[in-house]
Amino acid sequence: MSGLEDIAITRWGAAGPRIVLVHGGAQGSEVGGERHFSAQARLADRGFELLVPDRPGHGRTPAPGRPDDAEADGEWAAQLLGDGAHLVGHSFGGCVALAAAARRPTAVRSLTLVEPAMLAVAISRPAVLGFVLRTVLTLKLSRSHEARARRFAELMHITDDIRGGGSSTELAAMGQAIGRLRVPARADLERELAVVVQANIPLLVVTGGWSRAMDITAARVASLGRGRLLTIQSPHHFPQLVSDDFNDQLAAFVAAAERRAV
Repeated sequence: MSGLEDIAITRWGAAGPRIVLVHGGAQGSEVGGERHFSAQARLADRGFELLVPDRPGHGRTPAPGRPDDAEADGEWAAQLLGDGAHLVGHSFGGCVALAAAARRPTAVRSLTLVEPAMLAVAISRPAVLGFVLRTVLTLKLSRSHEARARRFAELMHITDDIRGGGSSTELAAMGQAIGRLRVPARADLERELAVVVQANIPLLVVTGGWSRAMDITAARVASLGRGRLLTIQSPHHFPQLVSDDFNDQLAAFVAAAERRAV
């Protein structure tokens, strides 16, 4: 198990509203949150304090001795909120951020989910079901752990510079972790989104427009959480990195939530 004391954290900025950014990915990757959110470092110059943890088994944080697990990661992520912070989660990190918000809703000033790995809430839609089935086949039919990591990255439009896997050993570890990843169940996601609604947490859900399945999922998450849906056109799974549009939208969203909290 990993506690907050085990988590490597990158800090950008020393003052202003606190934003905690939780990255996605699979254990075994030497790439951590600093790479996944590299474009957000510029927000420090705009008066924000950003905390960017490396999830257990990613980047500089040691492996936790368990699979990637949003509920377990949600425990330490909730502690990072301190007496109040804005929470951002990307991909599987979106599941972690939602779990943290459900644990400490009064400490969440706003919640932003970027292409959240929450396809379970929209599984009844044919495009989403088809995407999930392709993912399952990728996991089951890959010839090796290394091949699984490569094929999964291609399916999710994860670019090589962000994926990690600079060596066969690293790729194999990632492929093995992908096969063990604990994806939250639909009932758990819906329960946690209900907490967001009940706590009146401002919610922004961002998608990149490259995948109909991800777009449908994002729209469903926004609907369940009574949040706002935003599309930032991206050729891949990382719309937060393609331009300054994400930073502009996030800064405005956080500022509005700050005014609302006063």
